[in-house]
Amino acid sequence: MNNMNTPLVSVLTQTYNHAPFIRQCIEGVMMQKTTFTFEFLIHDDASTDETADIIREYEARYPDVIKPIYQDENQFSKKIVSILNGLQFPRVQGKYVAICEGDDYWTDPLKLQKQVVFLEAYPDYTICGGMYWILNNENSELTERDWMVREMKKFPKGKTVTLQNFLYPYMLQFLTVCFRWDSFNKEKNNQIRSGKDDVYYAILLEQGKGFVFPDYFGVYRMHQGGIFAGVESEVKVRQNEKCYGELVIHFGNKSKSIRNAYFKTAIGVRIIELKKSKHPVMNFMKMVRFTFSGKIIDVISFQIPFFFSVSCGGVIRYFKNKFNKNVSS
Repeated sequence: MNNMNTPLVSVLTQTYNHAPFIRQCIEGVMMQKTTFTFEFLIHDDASTDETADIIREYEARYPDVIKPIYQDENQFSKKIVSILNGLQFPRVQGKYVAICEGDDYWTDPLKLQKQVVFLEAYPDYTICGGMYWILNNENSELTERDWMVREMKKFPKGKTVTLQNFLYPYMLQFLTVCFRWDSFNKEKNNQIRSGKDDVYYAILLEQGKGFVFPDYFGVYRMHQGGIFAGVESEVKVRQNEKCYGELVIHFGNKSKSIRNAYFKTAIGVRIIELKKSKHPVMNFMKMVRFTFSGKIIDVISFQIPFFFSVSCGGVIRYFKNKFNKNVSS
């Protein structure tokens, strides 16, 4: 399939203080059975635990495959949070790129083989992913995304996703994806400040289609040491609004899915602000004006229905609670 001296796939891993998990991550990658060679690029972000020592142990065992970077200074603290940042770009040799964060792990030894065979056969597809489990590290419970299970029951042979629909339902996950490196627009990625996974999906889906295998490829781990663990819901909503706002600028004319996501998160932020506002009527009217702005097809198809089903319900509860407090006082 390629020159055996040149890796066909580059596997990227970002890790920080993942000593309890990194062995499972590395083992999941190194157990891959392929007819091609791959490289394993691990970026340790100046871990303060034994993560780097464990990586060095595996580097010594697989020197031709594992190629780490050991940071002396934490890059996350410098706001360099993207796994596809400038540090990784020059290192990638593969035609394809796969990702596995240091606290996640793959379970299917044929994951890469299945994905590369598919992408080689279908050049109009730029990215493919699969099913996955979620591991709650607190109670060791394995669960799944309900909406993903329901959706894949409709597509037992796999589901195609596009820029138009990739966010609803949400079917791609970094842990499972493999994509064409030459389809990833590095310049556009640099223009977008948000490091959210959806940015990469949008960039790739602008160039072609995506595919979701019905196969289970790995485990996404939730634990207190995760990047988003402990982040308040309000902060997450505001981060999403910022991300989707940027995506609207770059892809909005091509993607109803992105416009929908931006509207819903923006309304969510406005509801939060309404709860804190000293001028609730004024803030409510701003929400109404926002709902009736934008593309007329969006206003009719999802903005008005979402506003009345979710936003008005929240507003009614707000005024009801406010009225009850005034009466009781």
